[in-house]
Amino acid sequence: MKKQIGIFTLIELLVVIVIIAVLAGLLLPSLNKARLKAAETDCLSNMHQISLYLTQYTPDFDGYYPMAEGDPAWEDETGGWTNKLRVAANAQKKVFKCSKDNRREFSYSLNCNEIIATTGDRGSWHESQFSKASVGLSTLVLVEETDTEMFNVTDSDQDNYSQDTASTQPRHGNSVVLFVDGHGGGVRFFDASKMTYYTDRMAAWEEATP
Repeated sequence: MKKQIGIFTLIELLVVIVIIAVLAGLLLPSLNKARLKAAETDCLSNMHQISLYLTQYTPDFDGYYPMAEGDPAWEDETGGWTNKLRVAANAQKKVFKCSKDNRREFSYSLNCNEIIATTGDRGSWHESQFSKASVGLSTLVLVEETDTEMFNVTDSDQDNYSQDTASTQPRHGNSVVLFVDGHGGGVRFFDASKMTYYTDRMAAWEEATP
């Protein structure tokens, strides 16, 4: 009799283990999705803070936004848009990094393609360009997450002056974008019918030629 009870108990244990395994298989995708969503939310929070830093910056520089230039490391010099925000608006380093970026110290790129495409040189956005834009400012990309494999590990000055920096493999389901009007959003891919890098047309990245 005791032997039969032992066999029954073992079978019962196996059934419980199977049930737990099935439940884990069902729950793990949901948990992973929740983690990715949390990382996306964190990036959206970063973009919101970057927007506030930019809002603090421009009034003190006659309406000009910080300029992207070179690839300085954080605090090595004052060149580059993140360092300029650090000096002028007390920007914190952690705000410029995606929590899922396991390679670099910085994860976001400033959209500067139109500037070099129209002038042939590096420069800064000015508020007047946005006030005269023929596209909606809610569609005009200002800052975006960049592909993990691009840029040097310590480059604090990521930009898209002359390269397509949008992430093709989002680190957390969606890539996060900050638009000129100050709102951020998660996008699966760059949709040129809803987003643009240019003030005068709905378009994705194009070769930067004057």
